This record gives sequence, structure tokens and C-alpha cells, in this order.
Amino acid sequence: MARSVLSFFTGAGLLDIGFRSANFDVVWHNEINPDFIKAFMYGHEKLYGLEKKELNLFEGSIESVRKSVISEKIGTGIIQSSEFGIIGGPPCPDFSNAGRNLGQAGENGKLTGIFVDLINDFLPKFFTLENVKGLIQKSNHRNYLAELLYKLSKEYCFDVRVLNSLEFGIPQDRERLFVVGFRKSHIFDTLGYASLIEIEKSNLHLINELKKKKIKNLNSFNWFDWPNNPSFQHAREKFSWPQTGPYGDDPMMPITIPSDLFVETKVFNASIENLANQQDVFKAYSDKFMTIEEGDISGKSFKRLHRWRFSPTAAYGNNEVHLHPYKPRRLSVREVMRIQSVPDEFELPENMSLSSKFKTISNGVPVKLATEIALSISRFLD
Repeated sequence: MARSVLSFFTGAGLLDIGFRSANFDVVWHNEINPDFIKAFMYGHEKLYGLEKKELNLFEGSIESVRKSVISEKIGTGIIQSSEFGIIGGPPCPDFSNAGRNLGQAGENGKLTGIFVDLINDFLPKFFTLENVKGLIQKSNHRNYLAELLYKLSKEYCFDVRVLNSLEFGIPQDRERLFVVGFRKSHIFDTLGYASLIEIEKSNLHLINELKKKKIKNLNSFNWFDWPNNPSFQHAREKFSWPQTGPYGDDPMMPITIPSDLFVETKVFNASIENLANQQDVFKAYSDKFMTIEEGDISGKSFKRLHRWRFSPTAAYGNNEVHLHPYKPRRLSVREVMRIQSVPDEFELPENMSLSSKFKTISNGVPVKLATEIALSISRFLD
């Protein structure tokens, strides 16, 4: 039987797709951004054949959500019995190294705290929180994370880890912070009293270390069985990646690197040409499209992918999108979807601007990584 999940900060629903792929039933969603809502509705109809009324989407601020509002929509006593999970990735610009670093004081930053308060109010059996790595990198953000974890520690045992999508066979160097938590009653029933006490001690130790200094090895606090793929572990450092080369050249494919990590293999293969959103691309207007070397990602903009390497983090704003390895143009929307491991059946509507399409897709969790996390949670719940 599929486990029920409530999704907050749904966006286009990429995290949701991952949980659905792991046999969770995402019974309710919440989003406020009109473009994200449009993408979510259209994409899920194409992918799953679900209509709006079947998706139970609450359009509005997370601050407006009440248990009664959700109960009316999903029924069956799920909320009352706490037999459900909560997932969400609160907006992250205020914690991002590329942002203004306003932290909890920012309009987006405060939403992470509201999300934690909501978890404590709803008391789901388990939760997943996703955010940028910056939340644990800078001292002021670490202090805030420690405060949030302390709030959760009364009812939950939690685990924290930074995961890179590259280490799961996704050709993208994208590090994100994940927090998973389970009700202490479930930990007691599953692992026993002695394990519960040890995990509680570890959690409090983690909170104290976050307050004091930068943690060099966050993994030393882990007790949850996080997903792991030995074939791709430490891929960024382990393999000898090809360097930059002249635009228009034909570099040889390395034979010592797993082909799943090449954008040429996973993104630009011939099957992409007839897919929806492949023609959604900004028109070329600059000589730079034919002068930037293949693999040159040193600039703040006009980064060109290398066909036999992975993509830098897909985090696009305004008109800035990475360049195709060997064509004089930016990437297409469909190519970005593949970099985010979005199923080919998922589509975005024509009546969205190009900038909105790129921002919407790059805003989500890579689907394949979301699936791996969901499967690990499922195994633990079992």
C-alpha cells in the first residue's frame, strides 16, 4: 500500500515525481508561484494523466495552510492518524552562496522556519527538507539550522547530509542539503529504546557542533541509511575529466569514466530531437556562441558544457542558460530537463515564457536523486 505524502513548495513537482516513483502517494500539494503552478499542472497531466481536481493543489502561501483545509481535501483520517509524510524544499536564495545571504531575515529565508513549525504542528510520521548547501556552510546560517533542528528534536530523530546528484548517475554537479526525520515513536518501535537514546545523543551533539564551528565531516553524525551508488561515489574528484578544447573540435570520449556522467550520453543523444520543449531555446545573438571553448565554465555567464563531462549546477535566472557543447546556442528547455533527470513524458506548456521555463525546471530536485532518497525512506519505514 502506498504511503501518503503532503508536498509543500511543490514547484513543478520534481521532488513529488521522485516520491511517486518510489510508490509514495502524493495526496496534496502547495505552491504560490503562478508559473510553477502552471508547469506542475500541465506536466503532471502529461506524465500521469491527472487532472487538476485529482492533484489537490492548494494555491497560496504556506502561512495560510491549516490541517482542516487539507483534511477536507484528502479525507480518510490520514491527518488525524499521522500516517503520512511531509516533503518540501523551501525557497533557498537567502542561504545560497550566489544570493544575498539574508538568511532567516530574508523573505524566502523565513519560510524554512515556517516549514519546520508546520512539521511540528502537523506531526507527520516522517519528513524530508531540501535546501542549498549554503545553509550549512556559513556560520550565521549554521546557527539558524541548529535552531531549526533543536525545534524538531522534541518529537523527531533526524539525519542531515549534503548529497551531490553527480554521485547518483546524473550528469550534473549539484550539491544540496537534505534533512530527513522520523517520529521518535517510530524509531522506538523499529530500532528499540537503546538505539533511540543513541540517536538522540547524536542529534544533540550535531546541534551543538553546528553552533560552535564548521563541521568538516557531517557524515560522521549519520545513522540513517542514505542512498549510495559506489560506481559514482566521489565522481568529481575520482575521475580524470577532459579539459577545455576548441569550439567545433571533436574530442575523444574517455573510456575510464562511466558514460552515465556524460551530458553527450544522457542529454544530447538523438532521441531528444522529437521531444516536446526541445525547440524551446533562446535565439543566438552573440559571437560568443562560436568562440567560447568547449568545456569552458570559468565565466560568470556563457558557460559552455563539455560533451564528455557533467553539467555545472543548473540554476538559471533571467536569460542566463549554459551553452550547448558543439552547437552555437544555449541549451533547450528539454535538454535542461534531461540534466535534471526529468522523465521525457513530462512537458511544459507553450504559454510560459522561456525564462520561466528554465527557472521552473532548474528550481527543482533532480528526479533521479529524489527517487533514491524516497526509496531509502521507504526501506527505513519498512
